[in-house]
Amino acid sequence: MNSPVAADDSRKDIRILVVEDVDFNREILADILADRCWLVVTAASGEAALDILAQDADFQIILMDIGLPGIDGMETTRRIKKNPATRAIPVIALTAETADEQEHFLAAGLDGYVEKNFDPDQLFAAIEKHLFLAGGNRHDAHPNTVNPEEYFDLDYEALLAIYTDEKTLCRIARAFFTDTDKELVRLGEAMAQDDQAGILACCHSLGGSSAIFTAKKLGMAVKDLDDCVRHEKKDEIESAWRRVLFAHESLRGSVSRRLNLSI
Repeated sequence: MNSPVAADDSRKDIRILVVEDVDFNREILADILADRCWLVVTAASGEAALDILAQDADFQIILMDIGLPGIDGMETTRRIKKNPATRAIPVIALTAETADEQEHFLAAGLDGYVEKNFDPDQLFAAIEKHLFLAGGNRHDAHPNTVNPEEYFDLDYEALLAIYTDEKTLCRIARAFFTDTDKELVRLGEAMAQDDQAGILACCHSLGGSSAIFTAKKLGMAVKDLDDCVRHEKKDEIESAWRRVLFAHESLRGSVSRRLNLSI
């Protein structure tokens, strides 16, 4: 199956889907994003975006206009997040709404928002933040936009005190990610099947591993998912699941850098 965009071996590997019904806005966004050598695919409607994603889900970010004709941005995002093949792609709202409305977008499942003044610095900062959280910062980040250590949540000194040396800690880190990678696959399957018992079992396992590895932010994200399932907060379960994925991938990147490991 062919990608909507012709292959170009020289391009960067960050691909962004821009969903915007106004031609001028799409052109402006494409020009801004091209400054980073990011590959941009555009869609003029929610329906067109879903068609593209059905053929090719290899996108690191989706920029989503909310006021689309036909299927609006909120409904398009809901369908993206319902699909196991696309649910982990961060969706950033393009909005001119008030702060209260912007918070409503987050509660409804969008991962972030940028104002529709298309300020390049603001746009780049929002995108790079979510590329990092999703484990997708495979480019040189713009200075002063994302500090990877901000997301490093291990108690490094405590772990060294327990495991005595960095070589042993490296072995423990590899074992942690081997186990949690498998557990996240099981958790994804349970999420897709709406298997509440399976989700809770995975949360229990991930929570225990996080506690042993002192991964506080991952542990908190797992606890939030567990709470959402137990209290039947159905509108919040998907976003809680994404926070678990993001916390795990940001932890992987931080540990890799801190311990000079390839995980």
